Amino acid sequence: MHRTCLALALTFLPALPAAAQYWEFGDWRVFVEVQESTEHTSRTCTALTGGDGAPSLRLSVYDLDAGPPSDYPAPTLYESAIRGHPTLVQNGQAVGFVFDQQAAFYGIANGYFDADGFAHAKAAPRWQDTPNMLRWMKAGQTIDIRTVQPYGPGQAVMQASLRGFTAAYGKMMDECGFPIEITDPS
Repeated sequence: MHRTCLALALTFLPALPAAAQYWEFGDWRVFVEVQESTEHTSRTCTALTGGDGAPSLRLSVYDLDAGPPSDYPAPTLYESAIRGHPTLVQNGQAVGFVFDQQAAFYGIANGYFDADGFAHAKAAPRWQDTPNMLRWMKAGQTIDIRTVQPYGPGQAVMQASLRGFTAAYGKMMDECGFPIEITDPS
């Protein structure tokens, strides 16, 4: 009888998630998720900092997509709020990514509500700015992400250390089979 109950319980377990690997580099983490099917095996590689209930800055690549030098992963701000509360970044709002108070790149936020009523927002730089932003991330110390207001400094959304970014970026790109160097598209 005990074996029957165990077999019955195992029958109703949800499908196991895809295999995943994890590394830490300074203030950055790298996740590699492996998806297997009968046709092929693919990998999604993500480097991120922040999170755990606070906004996060992430980059992701998928090994079956085009990659550098024609397409680089865009550093993207992700924010979520508890039910009934807004995100700091609103839909259509300009967001600035400022490096060591020396260089800035801008994007427009995409804010939305999920099916359960939770507010989310994400913002990435313009695609043509991505290679230069990645260079600043490799060379800089910190990145300040803030909303941009027509008059005034805007609201701070996230400050992130770039300690460990270069190693995390290298690991993410290497695990998904892409070159680590950042070159301009030709």
